[in-house]
Amino acid sequence: MACAAEGKGVDRDSALAWIEAQLERQADGAGLSLAIADASSGEALGCISLNARARPGVAPIGGPPDGRLAFEVQAGTAGVGYWVLARARRRGLATAAVRMLTRWAMADAGLRRIEALVEPGNRASLRVLERSSFRREGLLRDHLDVGDGGRRADAYIYSLIPGDPPEGV
Repeated sequence: MACAAEGKGVDRDSALAWIEAQLERQADGAGLSLAIADASSGEALGCISLNARARPGVAPIGGPPDGRLAFEVQAGTAGVGYWVLARARRRGLATAAVRMLTRWAMADAGLRRIEALVEPGNRASLRVLERSSFRREGLLRDHLDVGDGGRRADAYIYSLIPGDPPEGV
């Protein structure tokens, strides 16, 4: 819980609500969120998630009573997202987590494509993806809703598919 509070810049109650939301996402089939932990101490230092992607070209299929839309999930495709506490960065934790989760997702969970969206100025995250064999496919202009008072941002889209060269090649 302390990691969520520190990483999200929120109080204890908000951190617990964020953790609960991650558990609900898994129960709803919308994603899988895992802690990034220090190998020796077990201390949570970040989070990594696989997130369901909407099937392109298919209209919403309704939704829950709260008015949100529900979309058909693109089978075999997921997005990956991650963050690491500022005090734990530059130790290779995000790269190790991305490599481990994406290997599992393709080998055991049957995914055929994993995508990542990254703001062009986030050099550390770009390096994580490139070190994990992701390939940059293009720039999505004004794509991300960053949440800072309606601010939007461009995003590079990266992907990993079976047959991409292994890490370090």
